[in-house]
Amino acid sequence: MPKYNCIVIDDDAFAATILKNYCDKCTEINYLGKFSNGAEASKFLKENPEVDIIFLDVEMPVMNGIEFMKYVRHIGAQVIVCSSKAEYAVETYEYDVCDYLLKPVQYERFLRSLEKVALERDKLKKWISVSSGEYVKASDEVPDVTDVWIRDTVGRMFKVKVEEVTYIQAMENYMEIHTLTKHYTTHMTMKSLMDLFVDHKDVLRIHKSFAVNIKQVDSIQDGDVVINVSNDKVVLPVGRTYMKDLREKVSRLK
Repeated sequence: MPKYNCIVIDDDAFAATILKNYCDKCTEINYLGKFSNGAEASKFLKENPEVDIIFLDVEMPVMNGIEFMKYVRHIGAQVIVCSSKAEYAVETYEYDVCDYLLKPVQYERFLRSLEKVALERDKLKKWISVSSGEYVKASDEVPDVTDVWIRDTVGRMFKVKVEEVTYIQAMENYMEIHTLTKHYTTHMTMKSLMDLFVDHKDVLRIHKSFAVNIKQVDSIQDGDVVINVSNDKVVLPVGRTYMKDLREKVSRLK
């Protein structure tokens, strides 16, 4: 199964075709499409936020790569710049790009970029701690991991106690994490955020725009879940493809 959803943004048709061929050749990539400028890609991302990797040219019409990166900071995707000029490297790294490739891009160099993407995702997963507050790696050797660390919209790291999470909601390019006492906002996609909760089986995706802590579910009825939060009932929709998994996991808690 592909690990990464990917798009290419480049007005150079030949360079874009090379990247597409590389993506098709790599089983870890799910190629979603090619766009000639940042404006076209921005429209696509508003409707399809779950993009993990963006291969981005710099010199393009309408919205160039630098202008686009000001927007993509709110998406949560890893950006790999592909340019025929080395002179943009310093400026693009100010936007925390994952890698910078010089055209013509070679397949071996393309694969090394994917390795960097994997390392960056691994770093996110390591932003967790045990109850003592000591930072540790997420692994089977640490069974009592109870907290997840997430970066908020102004760059601060905050700790979320997994057991206090009630539900998570996607809000365009933002994610709202609701807990028993407060809620947090972060610039991530639903897919990226759920990757952080991969070791916490109680936090389950139930819809394109919602995830829920199944231990906080009060009832399941008419295709919805009901949660009691501060004596108020919150009703969340459940997608048809998620209902079976939800029922099975809730039944195991009884």
